Amino acid sequence: MPVRDVLIAGAGLAGLSTGIHLLEGGQGRLRVRILERGHVIGGKASSMPHRDRTTGRTYTVDHGFHVFFDYQNLGPRLRELGADAGLTPAKHEVLIWSDGSVHRFQAWPAPSPFHLFPGGLVSGLYGPVDGVKIFKFMFDIFVTEVDRLSAAERRALDAISFDDYARQHGLSASVIGSSFFRFVTQSAFIYPKPMSALAAIAAMQLVAQNYDAVACRYMNRGCSDVVIEPLRQHFLRLGGVIDKFKEVDHIEIDGGRVKCFEVEDNRHYIHAPEAATPGYSNYHSTETHPAGPPPTSTDRVADYYVSALAPRDLQAALEPASLALPYFDAITRLQTQRTIALTLWYDRVISPPDHDGAIIGLPGPFSTVADLHRLQSDPEGRGSVVQFVGEDGAYATRPDDDIVRGALVDLHRLWPAAATATIEKQLFHRGNHDAFFLSTPGSDELRPAAASPYPNLFLAGDYTQTGFRVICMEGAFVSGMQAANEILAREGLPRALVRPMKEPGGAISLARLAKRVLGGAVGP
Repeated sequence: MPVRDVLIAGAGLAGLSTGIHLLEGGQGRLRVRILERGHVIGGKASSMPHRDRTTGRTYTVDHGFHVFFDYQNLGPRLRELGADAGLTPAKHEVLIWSDGSVHRFQAWPAPSPFHLFPGGLVSGLYGPVDGVKIFKFMFDIFVTEVDRLSAAERRALDAISFDDYARQHGLSASVIGSSFFRFVTQSAFIYPKPMSALAAIAAMQLVAQNYDAVACRYMNRGCSDVVIEPLRQHFLRLGGVIDKFKEVDHIEIDGGRVKCFEVEDNRHYIHAPEAATPGYSNYHSTETHPAGPPPTSTDRVADYYVSALAPRDLQAALEPASLALPYFDAITRLQTQRTIALTLWYDRVISPPDHDGAIIGLPGPFSTVADLHRLQSDPEGRGSVVQFVGEDGAYATRPDDDIVRGALVDLHRLWPAAATATIEKQLFHRGNHDAFFLSTPGSDELRPAAASPYPNLFLAGDYTQTGFRVICMEGAFVSGMQAANEILAREGLPRALVRPMKEPGGAISLARLAKRVLGGAVGP
């Protein structure tokens, strides 16, 4: 049998997953090469060292703050590679900032959905009357089997916002506007846009539908060390190749097929604002070329092509004739948004011992904050390492300095000890490199399937139709499996098994079964 060549654009989590599953399932019949525009592997799940030119000290900078849930595909893969030691023990709780104080919402080891009810009341985030309404609301969400809904039912759920869906279920305006309720949308970095009810239901099921799903784990080190590096090494051991500083800036089509990837030698790009501003991290700006001759470009030819690029980067690489096709036109209508992040290294510990998780619900651009000193077994630095993360959408016109000042005001209110401690280093960025896809109402139908109209071009990325409908590391990893499976199927090779979410168990599984028996009504 002939050996086929596969080119993958983008060495993020989706691109790595695609390459790994192609080589594992290819039975020696596939050669895989990943092209990465820069020098950092992992995309939105990456981290990198930042060397201080004055002190010589190296700081680990993450693209953003990461939480690892009970992922059924990426989790087992890390265990197989012996890499899950980089994750902290599971915490079945979330910390929520509300009315000037931090509340602990803790799941209890009870059958679903009773794992949530006692902890919610104890948290003090709402009273018993609202608690009963929220309990019923969550029960309805967990019972819903999205994949068993008709296409019309899914479209109806996707067409309305999560807030409107909650109103239809009797939740009060005060609950819908609370920090507790905003947990879902803030975790998706979608503010100030509304979130699709369909996407919110999928997100709640992924991370909350039973006690195991609530278990969140944090990174003991940078995300590249914990998640990306084991996958990169595995891909290379399988015989894959990664070419850095190779940017796919044009996808040439000929005769209804991809003819080649036009690849720019991107080796000499610079990050001009970062070089001039000590407080900017190396994720802050887009690449800009120095003055002089334009970079050289070459055509890369293969049998199969995979785009694991972010939606806007893929759009920029496509020809106008391609963008006119409904499949690609839908991608141009997907909404994306930059994230923002700020990391502060202190000379002492500024957080109280019981603030041992990510705190969600902060006002302003940064919705989430965590002290890595409380989360990591071997924290970097001698004091607190504070990570803020949020979204740029409602604050795009605010200057960087103004956003950082506002974050410090919030931090001093949250942890007063920060006001007298010394900041040894601070690094801020607005994530120009990889904007997040937004699951706004009506977006589900715009998400593309892995197979494109061109028979030798496939897409991977957490914005594609993965079935999980959630923007997360699991979604990116599964999208790579699906893109690989399309190519494997065309070569007559077995597909990789994509594991679905676990059945919730408890009363939820019984209620689902009862609905099926009593007429097949499985909708919300």
